[in-house]
Amino acid sequence: MKKTKNGLDSARGRTGGRRPVVDDNKLGVILARRAEGQSIGEIATAVKVSVGVVHKTLNSPRRDPLPTGGLLAPRCLG
Repeated sequence: MKKTKNGLDSARGRTGGRRPVVDDNKLGVILARRAEGQSIGEIATAVKVSVGVVHKTLNSPRRDPLPTGGLLAPRCLG
């Protein structure tokens, strides 16, 4: 019980899990290249991530500014 408590106390402020593959720089590149009309495969190769990561990034609800200063338009479902 004492060791568990000490471990939890020392871990305060930390979050678990794996670090994200796509940082802000890669996100900007992915969004910009897609806006230019590049394919998912071309983007994945250029950014050196998997096709699945590119799909996940493009489909995420995250709306970060594009490098051009614009914002992503919300996706229309229908």
